[in-house]
Amino acid sequence: MRVFSRSVVFLCGAFLSAAASPAQEQPVDPGSLDRDATRFGLQINGFAVGNYEYRFPTDENSFGGSTLAVSIFKALSDRVSFFGQLTSSQELASPFAGAEKPDPDHFDTEIDNLQVSWVASPSHGLSLTLGKFDSPLAIERDDAPLNYLATPSWVFQYARPVKFTGIEGRETFSPKFEAYAILANGWDISSDNNKAKTGALYGVWSPLPIAHFGLGVIYGPEKDDRTGDARTTAVGTILVQQTSWWVWGEELVYGTEPHAAADGGTGRWLGDMFETHFRLGPHWALSARIDYLNDDDGARTGTPQVLRSFTVSPQYLVGGGFYGLYRYLDRTSMTIPELAVRLDLRWDRSTEAVFAGHGEETRRDSPSATFQVVYVF
Repeated sequence: MRVFSRSVVFLCGAFLSAAASPAQEQPVDPGSLDRDATRFGLQINGFAVGNYEYRFPTDENSFGGSTLAVSIFKALSDRVSFFGQLTSSQELASPFAGAEKPDPDHFDTEIDNLQVSWVASPSHGLSLTLGKFDSPLAIERDDAPLNYLATPSWVFQYARPVKFTGIEGRETFSPKFEAYAILANGWDISSDNNKAKTGALYGVWSPLPIAHFGLGVIYGPEKDDRTGDARTTAVGTILVQQTSWWVWGEELVYGTEPHAAADGGTGRWLGDMFETHFRLGPHWALSARIDYLNDDDGARTGTPQVLRSFTVSPQYLVGGGFYGLYRYLDRTSMTIPELAVRLDLRWDRSTEAVFAGHGEETRRDSPSATFQVVYVF
């Protein structure tokens, strides 16, 4: 729990600093679109991603993990809209020893988002979304243009869900507080794997236009063909745009699930992800992330272990504009570049020898480099 106490002390200090800073531009939700511009037409946007990865322990290197996503948006009226996204991507290779290597010629194509949305008022208030959508209980997102780094954190991969398929209600009570309620099939699944549903509640408090504090819980059974052993996950998020060129955020996750541990007992996991992003002029940026996942029971990774990672990512950015949803980084005034070139220099470490090395060797650490190009259109 020391990681949580250190985080709280640091975040309180940073929040006080943000509160003392001058007022800045009102951040824009990337999900808000100019309805006047889209009312009478269909908007088609998307993004393309190319990766090159090098793993130092094995000397394995490959171009891959490529992604092509095409999205469409149609405002049917001032209150009803449709959004869909089709994504084709290659599976990334796992750093863990014994993991099956993905087929380099195989692409998975799926409906990544499919949403019909209704709003009670065009400007504010209650909104309902039906379909497949990103979990709002997060800082780190599924789509590459909305993220600050090229590689995902352990928290993103194991500690909490990324997608829901179901219904989401959002109520904006005031400029300082909004709440979400979700009823869905489960964690990252399109069709329900049991007869029960998963529910989630999430509230976001924004005491300043630049500071957002979220707290939520996710509850429901996730095992195949079993409605018992409900999984409970608490999620806390913090996002602060300290200045016009500096933003930082943190995700804190704690979860439990009966009969999910490697020994058959109750599984518990604790995750903490902190990341920051600096804009260094019109073309250069720097991102960094510290990531921690305590899976001592093996409930999430299958091996009792504690995973840590540190990543630094120098970046080159070109352009920026209005690309449908891909306009602003979530809850900030930072525009999404038309072209982003990233180099993630990452060091992963586990308390167990779970990473692949040369031959049959297994290691506790796994340094890697990922070069990524993201183009938004």
